[in-house]
Amino acid sequence: MKVFFDTNVYVAEALLGDAATAMIAATEGAGWRIFVSDYVLDELVRVLAEYRHCAPRFAARTRRHVLRRCHLVVPVPSKHQVPDDPKDSPILAAAITASVDYLVSNDSHLLGLDPYEGVRIVAMSAYYDLLAHAGLLG
Repeated sequence: MKVFFDTNVYVAEALLGDAATAMIAATEGAGWRIFVSDYVLDELVRVLAEYRHCAPRFAARTRRHVLRRCHLVVPVPSKHQVPDDPKDSPILAAAITASVDYLVSNDSHLLGLDPYEGVRIVAMSAYYDLLAHAGLLG
């Protein structure tokens, strides 16, 4: 399996831990490949620093932590657009470029596209349940 986590998953992991951390660890433990793009990494740093008022050092360390666990994908120019929120289009394009099975996000604009070009777009809670039913969570 191949998975692309949206920025909100990594923000949840950095600030809340627990479910998001368990979800990512279970994905890694199953040997599934996790993909990320520079767009998500840059957005992660920006959200942590500007909106969550985290120290720049914490945001940079979080970025490095995510990058160590993931395969970096460089999206190709794409016709794939998120009609109601163009800022989400680079996330969709990266998931399509990586040919992932799942794009995990809590963004309603992305979730409204499920399924898209063979990619299942699921909420964090649905992905967590999928992992639980597969017996992959501790």
